[in-house]
Amino acid sequence: MTPAAVAAVAAVALAAALAAAKEPAPRSIPERRIGLAKGGPEEVLVPAPVKENDSAPGDRPVRPRAFPGAPPVIPHGIADFLPITREANACVDCHGIAEKRKGEPTPIPASHYVDQRNAPEKRGERVAGARWSCTACHLPQHEVAPLVKN
Repeated sequence: MTPAAVAAVAAVALAAALAAAKEPAPRSIPERRIGLAKGGPEEVLVPAPVKENDSAPGDRPVRPRAFPGAPPVIPHGIADFLPITREANACVDCHGIAEKRKGEPTPIPASHYVDQRNAPEKRGERVAGARWSCTACHLPQHEVAPLVKN
């Protein structure tokens, strides 16, 4: 290698070293800012308390469903209607009507009277066993702030 080539390589190496030295070191992200939680990984965070929905049936409007096919939320408080047992279901007492009329509860859909396991082609007279526990799918509506931004 000629002395001029060695000098050129040395100059390029020196320029690269100087350029690398001028770049700031990458900043580390504090653990508290990693992920969606507001605290660090060792902290046990407690969500804000939720005020129980204590409205009476008919007091609040029915909200739109969260997505197509989603079960509707229950717009009224349910504390007075629980527990749902094998013998008693206060939801069916009000919602077990044939058709919707203004000012009356929303009827239980026909699909809830079909036993999908044993007789999927037949509509029964009573709510099917798998659909008897309403709160397995339907939840009471509450006014709460989202835990994370969407």
